[in-house]
Amino acid sequence: MNPVLGFIGLGAMGLPMSGHLVRAGYRVLGFDPSPEAMSAATAQGLTACADAAAVGRQAQIVFTCLPSQKVVRATADALIASMAPGGVIVDCSTISPLLAGELAADAARRDIGFLDAPLSGAGSGAQAATLSIMVGGDAALFERVRPLFELMGKNIFHLGAVGAGQTAKLCQNLILVSTLSGVMESVALGRAVGVEPQRLLEVMDTCLAPTRVMDVLVKPKFDGRAPFDHTTDGLTMIGKDITLVRELAERVGLKLPIGNHIQSLYRQAIDKGYGRQDLLAWYELIDKGIFDV
Repeated sequence: MNPVLGFIGLGAMGLPMSGHLVRAGYRVLGFDPSPEAMSAATAQGLTACADAAAVGRQAQIVFTCLPSQKVVRATADALIASMAPGGVIVDCSTISPLLAGELAADAARRDIGFLDAPLSGAGSGAQAATLSIMVGGDAALFERVRPLFELMGKNIFHLGAVGAGQTAKLCQNLILVSTLSGVMESVALGRAVGVEPQRLLEVMDTCLAPTRVMDVLVKPKFDGRAPFDHTTDGLTMIGKDITLVRELAERVGLKLPIGNHIQSLYRQAIDKGYGRQDLLAWYELIDKGIFDV
């Protein structure tokens, strides 16, 4: 008999991920503080719950996909207090490995399993079920949840103990943000001397440019398939992630000159009121000259 599942956080990633579980025949209980998100979730077959605790009281395995460490902590606390022993929490948010370890320890005291399972692949990967999922936690627990991961992602990695998934995600984000920052600076530079973005990207296709970043993220913005969206806290979210990268590096005694500089630039943009800016519109901030470098 299939376990009853829960999914908390039904945004751009969580909504399509939970939909894949429903379509595979699972009963999925959902919660999100946004009425619009809940309406979309129930339309695809999720059963609405009033809060995280209500999900925890009924589900054996609960996935969370949340925007901040504060929200992850509060949600995990509610689940740990409400779930029956033997249940499992799978956090797909991006948080620090240290917090993942703390949550796993808290869960273990009530005989509840915990996996950290951050994601890569953006909203398009969530919709197509082609995500890369980086998992940290007990190997037997990972095998128990693996069939569910395989419904939502294409590349599933078990990387070691709790926190290993988050470490891999932060390393990925350091590469991603460094690459995107360079791409957007190139767009700004090209435009400044009369080379339009679409033409520049055609050139990059024939060179040693980062193909996946170009194909999945950059090109759709400049060919009209994915308009710039200044309502989704793009810089705030990635700024949070790159700050976690810096904190992790400092905790293990590493200095990351590129990562630290990029983190300071994102901090500047957010502090100056551009936190809602689409991540891929970074070049607009360069054009405005907002950075003190």
